Amino acid sequence: MHTISQSFGLLWNALFLESQAYAAMRDNKSPVKKGLIILIILGLALALAGIIGTTLQWASSPSLDAIRDVIWENYQQSAWWQFIEAEPQALQMFEQIWDQIWQFMGFAIPNPVSSLSGLILKPLGLIISWLIFGLLAHLFARMLGGSATLSQTLGATSLAAAPQLLGLLTALPFVVIAGIGAWTLLCRYMAIRVTHELSWARSLWSVILPPILLGFLVFLLATLFGIALVPIIAGGF
Repeated sequence: MHTISQSFGLLWNALFLESQAYAAMRDNKSPVKKGLIILIILGLALALAGIIGTTLQWASSPSLDAIRDVIWENYQQSAWWQFIEAEPQALQMFEQIWDQIWQFMGFAIPNPVSSLSGLILKPLGLIISWLIFGLLAHLFARMLGGSATLSQTLGATSLAAAPQLLGLLTALPFVVIAGIGAWTLLCRYMAIRVTHELSWARSLWSVILPPILLGFLVFLLATLFGIALVPIIAGGF
């Protein structure tokens, strides 16, 4: 219980860019282990909030079958429906497409059962994002004159997930949170600056270069795979 309250305390202070929180993670005896625990606790809390929000929204919304029936009745009363009915093949094709659309929506629309996957996916997503950014930010920070160790960087950057605390509001149905990305960038900047004791400009570059590099790699891979698929697609035709 103490670990949970301490973790949320650090995240809360980090959310408001208090340098003491990032310094505490930097100076922790096991910053990587501490950061991992914080992200697991945060991920589980976000998953539980998502389950509660999804359940409340699901319980307060009309069933998918009811929505489907209302739309179907409106279609049948529209002027163009008589032209569809006059063509058996067109009607059959329309019904097939209609069934496929609603089958897909049945899988796509969140429900209490599907939201349980968040108990694994939420912590896992936070951890993967943390490790990728932390490793790249550490590399660039050291190239720009930073002095912190990798474990110190990872410990401090784990607190950059603090804006995800706003995601706990998703326990309320139909709540949408905006601005988390920009706030996360500020938290990452504070983590790098406090940990590596760099100037504001070098800290900023250490934070923005990782997403630029990742974006370039994604673009490069998409381009290469796209070019590689052209002969295959062309050969198929």
